[in-house]
Amino acid sequence: MTVSMEPLPADRPVRVGMIGLGGGAQVIHLPILDESDSVEIVGVCDVDAYKVSRIANRYNVEGFLDAVNMLKITEPDVVLICTPTITHLPLALNAMERGAHVIIEKPVTRNLDEALRLQQAARDREKLVLVAMNLRFRQDVSVLKNFLTAGELGDIWRVRAGWLKRRVTWSRSPWLHKPSISGGGVLMDLGMQMIDVVHWMLGGRAIDRVIAFSHHEALGLEVEDTVCGAIHYKDGPVFLLDVSWGLMAESSLSYAYFEGKTGSAQLDPLTVYKSMQGEMVNVSPVRSGSSTDLYRASFEAQMYQFLQILRGEREPVSTIDEAVDVMRIVEMIYRSAGEHREIGAGSA
Repeated sequence: MTVSMEPLPADRPVRVGMIGLGGGAQVIHLPILDESDSVEIVGVCDVDAYKVSRIANRYNVEGFLDAVNMLKITEPDVVLICTPTITHLPLALNAMERGAHVIIEKPVTRNLDEALRLQQAARDREKLVLVAMNLRFRQDVSVLKNFLTAGELGDIWRVRAGWLKRRVTWSRSPWLHKPSISGGGVLMDLGMQMIDVVHWMLGGRAIDRVIAFSHHEALGLEVEDTVCGAIHYKDGPVFLLDVSWGLMAESSLSYAYFEGKTGSAQLDPLTVYKSMQGEMVNVSPVRSGSSTDLYRASFEAQMYQFLQILRGEREPVSTIDEAVDVMRIVEMIYRSAGEHREIGAGSA
């Protein structure tokens, strides 16, 4: 369901308030926003007074320790939420109550119930809730999405995708392994991103059933450190997922392979093969940059498109409705792993 909304005016900058001033906000979001002529950063907020003072001074904006005060005083058009997952729902609800649209860093919420509450609130308030799934906005991913949409590889029958982080390099915010705060472990961190991008590239097809397995022992955390599973779509394709925080290898690994009846493709780097006159032909586009360049550019493209959406210049993408669909799949995976059985779509 598309939210009916009045687009923001195009003759002035979009007023953005930032909540949560961690590494992602400081290294990625704030520099991108600050460089844009289409944006005015009107306030920053965090519970850490030192961060607030330092960043408010750096960007010459008002700083706040309380999100409600920031919303009341600055009256932003849109609020960018980059806080621990437990706070996403209440902060987003507060923002919409004050008349702001919302951009939320992944994952959208801790669980499906919270995502459904956020979806309903967005509909009731006629506000946009956009989820910052930056992998969708990588140039190589966009190019491959176009190949798939055009049917260049024929009907896709299997996808294999994984994100395996080397065990000794795992050092993230401690709240990520507190289930009451994060909602889960590696599935919520890495798995959700892979599910989102693959599900989107396959056109958001209906899910038939899921079977999955999880492992907690590699890192000794409260949450799962490894998940593998199979997501079966009703019209045929199967998506094999493998994610881990505890890979015992020299380096981390990420991959995605799409196999169709007349061709195949992989990421990263983007490589595309098609069957042409009985031969497999490499039709890969020319690589446009390193993985690091593509990663940085994905955030810039994401924000540019979100601003266009807020102004009514393009159709919404990476919305709360799509996030709810992804959360349903995540819930099915957790249920399958926890109950040691296959979970059908009707039982999720």
